[in-house]
Amino acid sequence: MGDGDGDDCQVVTVLLDPEEELNTEPGSMMFMSPSIETDVECGCLDGCVRRCAGEPCVKVALKNGGGDAAYVGLTPNFPAKVVPIELSNMKNFVAKSGAIMSSLGDVNISTSCDMNPATCCCTSLGMCRQSLDGEGTAFLAAGGTILVKELKEGETLIVDSESVVGFQDTIGFGITPNQFCTCCFGGEGMCNATMEGPGTVVVQSMSFKKYIKNVAPPPNAYKMRERMGVGYMGSTEFDFD
Repeated sequence: MGDGDGDDCQVVTVLLDPEEELNTEPGSMMFMSPSIETDVECGCLDGCVRRCAGEPCVKVALKNGGGDAAYVGLTPNFPAKVVPIELSNMKNFVAKSGAIMSSLGDVNISTSCDMNPATCCCTSLGMCRQSLDGEGTAFLAAGGTILVKELKEGETLIVDSESVVGFQDTIGFGITPNQFCTCCFGGEGMCNATMEGPGTVVVQSMSFKKYIKNVAPPPNAYKMRERMGVGYMGSTEFDFD
């Protein structure tokens, strides 16, 4: 299994042994060996679980049907880096909705429901998240610069909730309210997320939602273009004859 190649919009190359299978989301395959066989899995129950976890209702299975090792190149469906999570080292892991790109080996993906009204309503993670357990490797998609931090017992990290990618289920996840001026003018919203160790935390500097917000045109951009199309003097027509 290879690490993510490239500084941004990364590609991860996975080497599959004969009969070994890789599961990924639709559209993430970039290149593969000729011996790779593709199939689509769409069970009713599994599809509903994936939809609740923010994933497509179907998943693509890539299996090495040849007698030799073969490779598959995968890339996220948005500008992002690939973060491998070795579940054999941390067992259960909770990821934000839609963060999982692919999985290799024994990886069970299910939903994790947050019943705490404070963390459910006041963070960007919402009520339904993705729960990962097993002995395999999960590949997460995250944007910008990625920070993987090991928190010690009792160590606390305060994070912009939009930047949270996932965390080990031993982490105590909570919120801390911002002061009034910070809430209104600091760009951080009402609350930040608190993460108390022990356990592993993965955060990102530029989530896809934040990226779209920053590059999207202003709401009145279309009307401004219409005004510019008829000139700054209203509906004045120019005759060049």
